[in-house]
Amino acid sequence: MNRRSFSIESTSVSDAAPNTFHKVISNRHFAGRHLITSTMAGGAAAVLLIGIVLCVGGVTELLTLRMMAEDRGLLPTAEGLIEGPINRILIQTILAVPFLHDSGSTLTFLFAAAAVLLVLRSLLRGYAHTRISHHVAAAVKRLREHIHRHTLRSNPGDLTGVQRRTSASLFRQTAQTLEDSSRDWGFRQLTSSCDITVLVLLLLATQWRVGLECVVPVLVCWYVYRLETERHGASASLLAEQMERGVQKLTDDLDKAQIVAGYGMEKLEHEQFSSSLQLYQQRREQMHQQLLRRRWVSLVIVIVSVTVPGFLIARHLLFGSAIGPPAAVMLTTLVVLITLSLQRLQEVPVLAGMAVVAADEINQFLLRVPAVSQVVGARFLEPMSRSLQFNQVSVETETDPELISNLDLKFECGQRVALLALDRHEAEALVSLIPRFRDPINGQVLIDGQDIRRVTLESLRAEAVHVGGQEPVFSATVLENITAGQEGISRQDAIEASKSVHAESFIRQLPKGYETPLGEHGVILDPGQVFRLSLARAVARKPALLVIQEPEATLDEETKTMLDDAYQRICNDRTVIFLPSRLSTVKKCNRLVLIHQGRVADDGTHEDLMRSSELYRHWEYMRFNVFR
Repeated sequence: MNRRSFSIESTSVSDAAPNTFHKVISNRHFAGRHLITSTMAGGAAAVLLIGIVLCVGGVTELLTLRMMAEDRGLLPTAEGLIEGPINRILIQTILAVPFLHDSGSTLTFLFAAAAVLLVLRSLLRGYAHTRISHHVAAAVKRLREHIHRHTLRSNPGDLTGVQRRTSASLFRQTAQTLEDSSRDWGFRQLTSSCDITVLVLLLLATQWRVGLECVVPVLVCWYVYRLETERHGASASLLAEQMERGVQKLTDDLDKAQIVAGYGMEKLEHEQFSSSLQLYQQRREQMHQQLLRRRWVSLVIVIVSVTVPGFLIARHLLFGSAIGPPAAVMLTTLVVLITLSLQRLQEVPVLAGMAVVAADEINQFLLRVPAVSQVVGARFLEPMSRSLQFNQVSVETETDPELISNLDLKFECGQRVALLALDRHEAEALVSLIPRFRDPINGQVLIDGQDIRRVTLESLRAEAVHVGGQEPVFSATVLENITAGQEGISRQDAIEASKSVHAESFIRQLPKGYETPLGEHGVILDPGQVFRLSLARAVARKPALLVIQEPEATLDEETKTMLDDAYQRICNDRTVIFLPSRLSTVKKCNRLVLIHQGRVADDGTHEDLMRSSELYRHWEYMRFNVFR
């Protein structure tokens, strides 16, 4: 028997990519080389707000001068500005640019400048969003790679599909939630913080006393609104949980009809039900009142945050000399923009919370220790030459803690065995122990007297190959599906293996033969062709021990005939264990082992068991009798 080996990629949990939210993206990332350009873009976009607000103030100033019959553009403004760092720049600009001396051209310029600045701001914010998206997507891509690798290492013996569904949910929904939340968190955190900083500085630079009077109530209202939102969220969650328990109790009461009628308990049950229903209605009313209260509080906060700054600006405009109409418009614009930025910033903690939950869920999955690992000092396994033995093995799953219980079983080398069970999970669990897709919780699996936990996974899985009945086709060529990327398997080996299992007959009919792409973006094979391809993949490795789980799908007569002949060819000089779905396969095995309730119930040939085993006759009836 030639020995083929193939590598098994293994990585430790410590190699996992960053798996917490603040390692995916955090404030310190904005100063790193990956996001420094997005930080600069966000800051530049915020600075452009200064120009936009100045354009708004310039238009207001121009309209005010026009109402005063001044038709010299912004020249009167330059003459009336008080000396200062910013004002000096404005004065020199107005005096140096001729078209700012005419009201019509000045108005055109201000609107054009505002439009250009808005476009530039949108482009800069879009660039920052793209850079943050790329950074987060790269981090989540690494996490998905680790989820995929950890799943392949941890779930080969997943009989019930629970682990597979968990991994799929993490890979799709949880990772996507982490990516979306982290991206939105980063963008809002960066742009809103930059905008608020620039707007507050401009507000104070315009007229710092009036600006300070306006910005303080806005910040206080925002802080109160945030506290109120958090308090309402916690209270609403508690009430919702209580209401859910109440609904569950009321629903459970509906299942008591028989015992209530039998013991004449209608009055007592109705009184208890009415009491529970009253309590549920009270909690619903509390929830409704709390929602109304939150709406009113939010409305009051919004009204205060708008009216107080507006009142202060109007008071200074009417009764003071600190600001004029243009400054009042600029201050009002700045207050509105600050309020909008604070609203966007309000969602940052919510996004962070969603991202933290998703990241922690992924982190907990990656920290799970695989059920199967290779011991230090493991030895190379020689091809099986004597026996395969299960010694007092026990297996448990998420749904059945005693699926296999203290089972003893021995197969001699060269036997063709059919492993049967009324519960297919029992047979699948037993054969999954052979290539160590899972380990028993108790007992040993021995090949030629050697505990397979003491041998390398690479050599074990090279000599004990499992062919699943529902194995998928990889999105690759036919040849790559057979060789599985192993350099030790040549094209000629793949062709010979295909011929031995009659896969050559359909492969030659494909558009490009062995180079035909399969899978989602290639040719789609029927279940019989997929199974023969899986057999070719296994035979190409020339294993000493072969486990074949036949597909449950209905096969045509031609495929059945080819499989019967293929079994005759591949069963020579090796031990083959079948998990059969066809009676013809059962009859052609020289030994049948029936597992029931976790133990070996019967052992013999088909003819012997049909005569002596009532359990086997029941199994045969349940699986193959046309009148069942």
